[in-house]
Formats: sequence, structure tokens, C-alpha cells
Amino acid sequence: MFGFFKNIIHKISNRIKKNDEENPEYRLKFARRICDKKIRYISERIIDGKTGEVVDTIIGKDGFFNINKNNELSIYLSGDKGGKELFRAFIPDLKASEFLSLEGVVLESLDLITNKERQIIAYYKYYR
Repeated sequence: MFGFFKNIIHKISNRIKKNDEENPEYRLKFARRICDKKIRYISERIIDGKTGEVVDTIIGKDGFFNINKNNELSIYLSGDKGGKELFRAFIPDLKASEFLSLEGVVLESLDLITNKERQIIAYYKYYR
């Protein structure tokens, strides 16, 4: 009987346990999970140098995520400019967090294309 309760408590504590977002294995697992999502549009969050305001600029529509053999997460356009790579980052260096609504993700890392620190917001496509 005590084994039953011990098993239930173990299952509950595993679900409540906070993820170690600094762990490279967790980041790879997270990247694989979002890789299945199609992207409705992509924006970049930029801080204006003169005013200090935060501005979100749409940089692409209709895209997808891809993970290559070098452990890099990329965002590609699949619409009119199909195949254009907008963002690429090493997964172990990538800071990523999904919206509470699970309708998109915020990615922050050094972009290997532009060689600049970028904050990219990808909004998922919603299928009914």
C-alpha cells in the first residue's frame, strides 16, 4: 500500500519539477519539440538606439524550423521567398521560451548568419 502512494508522489513531483533551461540536453529536446511546428509569421524585437523603445518588426511569413547535423536551429521561409534562411543559432547557446498560450516562441541567441545577438519571435500556425 505504501508503495502505491510513493509511486503517485514520485509521478506528481516529476510533473511539478522545473526544467533546467541551462542544460544543453533540455535545449535540444525543446528545439526538437518546436521543430514540428509550422510558422505563421516571424518578427524581430529591436531596441531603438535613439529612443530606447522596443519595436517588433515583421521579417517573414510562412516558415518552418529545421535542426541540422551541427546542432543548429534554423528558421526558413516557405512562402514567396521559399528556402530563405532568416535565423540560425547553436542550440546549446539558444535561449527559448514558449508563450503561455503555446501559440509561439521567443528565441534569443547569437545569429550565425548576421553574427549579431538577436531576439526572434515565431508565431505558430493554428490548424482547426
